[in-house]
Amino acid sequence: MQSYQIDRSAVASEIIDGEAIMLHHGSGDYFSADGIGAVVWQWLGESKSPDQIVHLLETSFPDSSADIAAAVDAFLAELLKHELIREGASARPTAAPSQQATDLGRDFAPPTLHIYSDMREVLLLDPIHEVEEVSGWPVPKRPHAKP
Repeated sequence: MQSYQIDRSAVASEIIDGEAIMLHHGSGDYFSADGIGAVVWQWLGESKSPDQIVHLLETSFPDSSADIAAAVDAFLAELLKHELIREGASARPTAAPSQQATDLGRDFAPPTLHIYSDMREVLLLDPIHEVEEVSGWPVPKRPHAKP
């Protein structure tokens, strides 16, 4: 059985008010997903397999079941592409869906990953070595003039 896990060594994430916020330490990019995308992210954090995720969504949206597997696969491919998740060992059975799963709305909307790179330079600064001593983070060191 295919399984994915959040790459916690490279990603910091939190779900706040139904929105998943993820920061990739290596790239300096940050990401968000709301609605069903946030629920899928939460379920990945709970070690649910793609098959389990699809099944839970098909149960919640029986009229959209034909579109759900492709939408989940596309979302997982996007998460993999940006190295937010990685392939893992076979998924182990997990408990019943979390409470958030019951508030998915009435209509299925494919999960979408929003990508932001506008803060990349600031997020990638090494706050100990690459900043001005007097100003500190987030002011990068100015290049020194050569004599």
